[in-house]
Amino acid sequence: MNAPAKAARPPLDRSRLAGTVAASGLLALAGLATAVLGFSWFLDANDAALGYRSAPVCGTAQHATGTDCVRRETGKVTDRYTVSGDGTTYIVKVAREAAPAHRYEVTGNLYTAAEVGTDVDLTLYRGRVAELSSQGHRSGTLGTPWLPSLKVSLLAGLGATLTILGLTWSRAGTRAASFALAMGGFTAVTAMLGCLGLITTSLPVAALLAVPVLGWLAMTVSATVIVRDS
Repeated sequence: MNAPAKAARPPLDRSRLAGTVAASGLLALAGLATAVLGFSWFLDANDAALGYRSAPVCGTAQHATGTDCVRRETGKVTDRYTVSGDGTTYIVKVAREAAPAHRYEVTGNLYTAAEVGTDVDLTLYRGRVAELSSQGHRSGTLGTPWLPSLKVSLLAGLGATLTILGLTWSRAGTRAASFALAMGGFTAVTAMLGCLGLITTSLPVAALLAVPVLGWLAMTVSATVIVRDS
C-alpha cells in the first residue's frame, strides 16, 4: 500500500528573504547608531555642565590652542530674591562689564554671601557663566538640565525602537512594531529620569557612561527576547 503523499512545501523566495534580512539589519544598525549618538550627546552635556572644573585657564601654559578653557571675570550683584515652591530657590542677578546682567540660580550659602552690591567672581566656560563664587562659597549655574536630558532621551528611545524592530522583524513582522514602540517610549522616559540625575554628576567618564549604556542594553535585549519568544 502506497504511503500518502506529503504536501509539497512552497518554494523558498530567496530574494524576498534576503530583502527582509537586509531591511532588518539596516533597522538594527540605524537603532544602534542613534543610541550611540545619544550617548555622545549625554557625555557632551555632562562636559558642558561640569567641564569647567577641570579645564585650564585660558592663556596659561596648561591651555592648548583649540581646546576648551575657562576665563575669570568679576561681576556685581544687583538684585537677589527667593522663590518658594516644593523647596526654596535662590536667585541672584549679576551685572557684568562685557555682557548684560543675568539671573542665576545658586545655592543657599552663596545667596547668603552675595548681598546686593557685593562683587562676585565669575567662571566662564564655553561662552557662558558656569560658576559664581563669593567669600569662599561656590555655586554652579546650570540648574536642572531639562533640554539636554530631553534630547538624549528621545535618541535613546528612538534607538531602542529601531533596534528592537531590526532584531525581531524577520520573525515577528508587524507584531513587533507596537511592542517596539511601547518599549522605545518606556526607554525614553527612563533615560530622561536618568539624565536629570547623571548629567550634573561628577563621575569618571567610564562609570558615567556605563550606567546608561548597560541600562539601555538590558532593556533592549529583554524586549527583543520577549518578542522573539512570543
